Amino acid sequence: MTNTLKLKAKIMENGHTITSLAKKISLSKPALSQKINNKIKFSQNDIKNIVNELNLTGDDVKEIFLN
Repeated sequence: MTNTLKLKAKIMENGHTITSLAKKISLSKPALSQKINNKIKFSQNDIKNIVNELNLTGDDVKEIFLN
């Protein structure tokens, strides 16, 4: 289950909104929002793109996606 609060914090820390991040990683805003809010699971490719765009550390990935 995705740590929604931590992911949203990282999105904001990197100067993004859900809309701007969705565009950068080629997802629609509704799809990204549903994934962030645990309605739909992130694919491995989604996670890879988010990690790259937000410059997440290994610890960030564990806390956000592997809790």
